[in-house]
Formats: sequence, C-alpha cells, structure tokens
Amino acid sequence: MLAAQFARTPGRRVMTKLSSQNPILRPASFLINQHNSTRKRAMSSQPSATRTRALVDWASALQFTDLPPAVIARTKDFFVDTLACAVAGREHIAVKSMLEYSKIMGPADGKCELIGFPDVKTTPAFAALVNGGAAHVVEQDDLHNSSMMHPATIIYPTALAVAQDVGATGRDFITACVVGYEFACRAGEYLGKAHYEKFHTTATTGVLGAAATTAYLLRLDSDQFLSSIGTAGTQAAGLWQFLLDATHSKQVHTAQACAAGVFSAYTSASGLLGTSDILEGERGMGATLGNLTTTPEAIDRDLGRKWSVLESSFKWHASCRHTHPSADALIALMHDENVKYTDIESVTAYTYKAALDVLGLSGEGKTVHQSKFSMGFVLAVAAKKGTAGLTDFTEEALKDPELRELQGRVKMVLDEEIDAAFPEKWLGRVVVQTKDGRTLSRTVDVVKGDPGWTLTREEIESKALALAEYGRVKDLNAFKDAIQRIWRLEEQDKINRFSFS
Repeated sequence: MLAAQFARTPGRRVMTKLSSQNPILRPASFLINQHNSTRKRAMSSQPSATRTRALVDWASALQFTDLPPAVIARTKDFFVDTLACAVAGREHIAVKSMLEYSKIMGPADGKCELIGFPDVKTTPAFAALVNGGAAHVVEQDDLHNSSMMHPATIIYPTALAVAQDVGATGRDFITACVVGYEFACRAGEYLGKAHYEKFHTTATTGVLGAAATTAYLLRLDSDQFLSSIGTAGTQAAGLWQFLLDATHSKQVHTAQACAAGVFSAYTSASGLLGTSDILEGERGMGATLGNLTTTPEAIDRDLGRKWSVLESSFKWHASCRHTHPSADALIALMHDENVKYTDIESVTAYTYKAALDVLGLSGEGKTVHQSKFSMGFVLAVAAKKGTAGLTDFTEEALKDPELRELQGRVKMVLDEEIDAAFPEKWLGRVVVQTKDGRTLSRTVDVVKGDPGWTLTREEIESKALALAEYGRVKDLNAFKDAIQRIWRLEEQDKINRFSFS
C-alpha cells in the first residue's frame, strides 16, 4: 500500500507525502526521494520526444471536465456491462482458482472488493486479478474493433480495485477508465493484425491500459506514469495456444494483465524505473511483437478528438466476436426468407483471415467455452435457437446431435474484400444452400452492439440483469441498485462497494 495521499492540481498529478510523524512511513518517503533522484538522472539519458511520451503527457493532464458528455455516458455504460460480465463469470473454475490463490497469498482483509463475493476484501492487485479473470469468462465483454481487443475486461477491474484503495471520486474513476482505453486500444492499433495472428492483444496491450488506469488514479507525475507504461509493456504476454486444448489461459490473460498493470504503477510510484520507449524502441513491443508492420501514428493521433471508448462495441451474442457478423447474417436471412434450421443443407461463412486463424483453432468445440470459438457450432446454435445467447451454450447443447450435425455442414471461406476491410470493419457474409435447392445470401456491415447499432440504456440493463441471473445473483434488487449508482457515478465522492450475493 502506498504511504501517500494524493492531491489533484489542474494539468498535472503530484504525490504529497503523509506526515513524517509516523515512524513507519519515514523510510519509505526517504527511499522514494532517493529513487526519484535516480529516476531523473536515468530519464535524462533516454529519448524524450517519443509518441508514448506524448500520449503520457496528454493522459496525465487530462481532467474530467475535458471529457465530452458522450464519452462520460459510454464509459458508464461499459462499466455496467463489465460488472455484469464479472458476476456472470464468478463461478467458473478459473476464477475460483484465482480466488483461492488470492486468499492464500493475500491479506485476510483489505479495501478492495471481489465482485460477487461480498464477504471477501483484499488488496488492489488481487482484486484486479480475480475480477479481471471473471469479466472475461462468458464472452460478452466489449470489443474495440480496430485494435482487436477487449479493453473493458482489463480497464474496469483495475480501476475499481485502485479507486477503492485510494478513495478516488467517481469523476476520477471515469477519467482513469478513459485513459486506460486510450493506452490499450491505441497500442493495439499500433501493433496491428500481424501481432494479433500470434498474440491475444487483449492481454498484451491490455497491460498497458491497466498500468495507465492505475497511474492516473495514483496521480503519478509524467515521468512516473511513463515508467509505469515501460514496466507494463515488458510484461506483455498472451498466446492463442489455449484454444487448441480448451484450457483456461484466456482468463489468465486478462487477470494477469490487470495485476501486472497495478504492479507497474504502484512500483513506479515507489521508484522502480521502466523504459521510456516500450512501444517504438528498437527492442520494444513493435519490433519484437509487431512483425515490423506497425502503425506508429496510431499511438498519439487525434488526442482529445478520437475517443476509443466511443469506438467500442457491446457483445450481443455470447460467443467469440469473430462469429457475430456471420451469426447476425444467418439469423436475418432465416427470418426474411422464412428458412427453418431443418431446411438448411449447408452454410458457407465468408470472413476475414483473423477469424479463420482464431476460429480454426477450436476444432469441434469440446467444452462450452471452446464451442463459442467454433464458427460451425455458433451458427448451428443461431440457426436452431434464433439466438446465440448465454443460455444457448450449455453442456446439453454440446451433446445435441442436431447441432453437431448442422455444425458439420458449416464451412469458413476467406473473402479478400472482407479481409481488406478488417480490422476497421468486421464484416461477414453467409451463403445458405437449402434442401429444396435454393441459394440464399446475406451480408452484414454492422452487427448489433457496434457503435453504428449500439445498445440503448434499456438494452444494457436488460443484458446486465440476464448476466446477473446467469451468475445466480440472489439479491437482484441490490444488483439493480448498483446499476443505478453507476448511472450517477460522477456525483459520487468515492467508489463504494457493490455488495450483492
């Protein structure tokens, strides 16, 4: 826990020491001063005019009053969405394992909550870890298209944990989340498609978002903020291997990105020095993880005009986002052409290369989670159920011979035009051959949940309640109250616990 109070001044962030009358705190203050002197010498020998530095300087000066109303509203929308996703995922074995780990390794008490576990309190690192894992279980957390990542599952668990630790206001919470989105999403845009082929971008650039969110809430100065980003980037990790054997690494990716981001900012506040050019440096993330096909201008272009949170999408279907264009197209086609699932001879899903790369790893989908990454199974579910929601992916569905039979008659095909538009646009086209000889086609340009077809507040609340029910929340009134508190978040002096079981 930092031995500091935090005071905000317009345009910069400073850290004010607590009274030196506490003998326990004096050595820490002395060490921080010593480390800061070392930091200044080290930073003076490193490049200062980097794009990352420009992003850091902008973020560290950002104030709530700088945010457009639409940005504030959408940040609260995604907080509701993420809180509900975390509740829905809390019973998963991966989350329970992380919970047990936090109990063994962490303190018996703390300031920070584990969502959906009202009797457990812990430190920011463990709270971010567990909540970050839980929010990514049910595959309904948000997506930022052009960065190919899910920022909310990283940003909100981190912000909630740190805000509760330092007593941040609702306004600071919102601003910190906006900052986190910018770092995670801009870094994802910078690394691009070549990076996504090998790495789970949610994890690799998510850790930068978590560090930035934490650094903002700790009110670190610009050098400390930059150091946090450097330390976070050197911990970037997240491989796709888990899709091949239906394991739990996807939850580890988000959990560890949150925890590592918290670590990076808290240690920077105490003097740990991170590199100043982790993105564009000659041995940085772009050179080593981006296959030298990066987009440097993505890091700092249009700061204060381009807002990543406004570019993000809600997930309506409870499956991998790569399946959504095809699922929407198939559902619309069947509705408009009066096609029943028993009428379908075959389905061809024309898509982009990244979808082929990711969805091609899951095989037939042996587990509920893995089945959400099978184009064939998702489209079979969508055809038979008319939806691809949470309760449509079950152990019983995995054993359904009709779903499995139809799954086998779905194939994916690369479409060069659709691939050229990706990742700025996630398009899809399906061609259905019916048993009576018809050939039917449908293309979608925007899926439900995208910025061009976003969810209303009523739909967000409806989705959140469905997630809460799926997560077996007993006190739905308390959950509804939590949603109402989030709608008024900027009015709150601190982020209180969301206590419901």
